Amino acid sequence: MAILTATQLAEMRQRLVKKLGIMAIDFDKPTVNAAFQAIEDWYEANKGQISSDINTATAPFVFTPQQKKWLGAYWLLQKSKREDV
Repeated sequence: MAILTATQLAEMRQRLVKKLGIMAIDFDKPTVNAAFQAIEDWYEANKGQISSDINTATAPFVFTPQQKKWLGAYWLLQKSKREDV
């Protein structure tokens, strides 16, 4: 399990606050830090499975680990824009 650093957490909190706007903040620093760490933990626990799933879907072609990271990043960005959360 990767533990997010204070710097990483601060950067994500700052981006979140900027995106939400100060009036939409109804949580405190420990709460949002715990949420970010939960996401990190989930990702670390499941990244091997998504890599295998990509390999199965694209066989015999195999994307590099870096290409898989970018595939996932672009998918998540696009997904977050089209989902009504």
